[in-house]
Amino acid sequence: MTHAESMMLAICFGAVMGSLIGNIIMLVRSAVEACKDKKRRREEEAERQHSEE
Repeated sequence: MTHAESMMLAICFGAVMGSLIGNIIMLVRSAVEACKDKKRRREEEAERQHSEE
């Protein structure tokens, strides 16, 4: 393998791994935000029910 081919392989591998890691981080972040939003809505609903009674 020539030096240019080796360099291209390293760049492509790095780009794919960076993309994979970035996607995993965004997936975890989205899941955490969804859970927080769900919890917040549940608490607001419970508070509304308390105030109505």
